[in-house]
Amino acid sequence: MQSKRAARLANRPLKKDDGWNNGWFYDHYRDAPQQIVDFFAGDGISLEGCEIADIGAGDGIIDLGLVTLARPAKVVGFDIRAVKQDDLLAMARTAGVEEVTDGLPPQLEFRTSLPCQFPAETASFDHAISWSAFEHIADPVCVLRETRRVLRPGGVLMIQLWPFYYSEHGSHLWDWFPEGFTHLALEPDELVERVLSGGSDPDKSTRMLEEYLHLNRISLDDLQRSLLNAGFVVVKLELISNAVHLPVSLAHLPLSLLGVAGVKLLAIPDPR
Repeated sequence: MQSKRAARLANRPLKKDDGWNNGWFYDHYRDAPQQIVDFFAGDGISLEGCEIADIGAGDGIIDLGLVTLARPAKVVGFDIRAVKQDDLLAMARTAGVEEVTDGLPPQLEFRTSLPCQFPAETASFDHAISWSAFEHIADPVCVLRETRRVLRPGGVLMIQLWPFYYSEHGSHLWDWFPEGFTHLALEPDELVERVLSGGSDPDKSTRMLEEYLHLNRISLDDLQRSLLNAGFVVVKLELISNAVHLPVSLAHLPLSLLGVAGVKLLAIPDPR
């Protein structure tokens, strides 16, 4: 059973703009890796001694936590933007992580990728993970095919995606629209204006608006189709959901879009 804190994490965003907040840092460093380990362990899969690929490493905090918690042989974080390892090390030291006294652990590596090409040999990883990345990926099928390429026989992919675009906080703009679903009700020009004029940090407003405009608006069914097209089949599924109040203006939209906030799943290369 998930802890209350882990359950809370599964239903809220992992922000990437305030990493000096220790509470937020430890949500990434402790809670997310714990959920990953537990989700694999629920199917009898241990990550200890394994070589693991992380698709969409972001700032690298989750990968650092996974190395510390799961004791894998190696974790390689892939991202189209270079991970700022000096910043990661500084955040970890500020948060009091003892394991980084002598620097980042040798089991941790980051590689900058092309959008549909990982700098990795075929069949070079035992398992793969992706945490809150697939809603940002422009071409999920090509990334999943590349993920399948680097997995060894018997490899398993875990995906956590939160939040889906059509869910309560699917805009990722919760600082501007804490009430939820606002992005589905506003006209595009009005949304842009409210974000640009409603924050105290213009750079953050611009950055978050750019992130919103590039969301791929993937749904759970879209994710499944992408996995199937890439040669994966889902073998374990956990929906992330909670009670929400639905605006009357959205009554025409499918409840499966509005009510499913996120997902955790395990997928394997199609054995058929």
